[in-house]
Amino acid sequence: MISEDFIPTRGSLKKGTQSIDFKSVSFESYKPKKQEKIEISNEKPQNKKSEDFNIRRAKHEIVKFGMSGFDPEKKEEAKIQLAIKLGAKPKKNKYKNYKLLKEERAKLKQEEKTKAQFQQLGKNAIGKSTAKGKGFDRKRKKAKGGLLDVYGKVNLKNATK
Repeated sequence: MISEDFIPTRGSLKKGTQSIDFKSVSFESYKPKKQEKIEISNEKPQNKKSEDFNIRRAKHEIVKFGMSGFDPEKKEEAKIQLAIKLGAKPKKNKYKNYKLLKEERAKLKQEEKTKAQFQQLGKNAIGKSTAKGKGFDRKRKKAKGGLLDVYGKVNLKNATK
């Protein structure tokens, strides 16, 4: 008796056993129960967050709107700045020859020194008054007055006794 599901192989043909008790098992995967569909309503959700005004988003939209009025070069630069502000990494600086870079920095340093000298000249001419001397400075300090002038100064020699 050969069953219908039996497939003869070389090994089974050599043995000569034609009647083998063979059981076929079919696998059925697990099918989950069908869930009821949730009805979708046209009403707005009552979340506070959706109703609140998002200041960050408004600020971002204003910046984007402001960028729309720029010329193409400035617009590109503004987009790069916005991306950096949002967390992108800025572009790397272009390569400069070290000797040229040193010369540029030396020039900048020299310019800063000359500016500082001119500022000092201007301060000396305007800032100081013509009256000089010890007496003038003392009068000026007394005339200022302050919160602690009423109490006077404490001598360390007298305070320890």
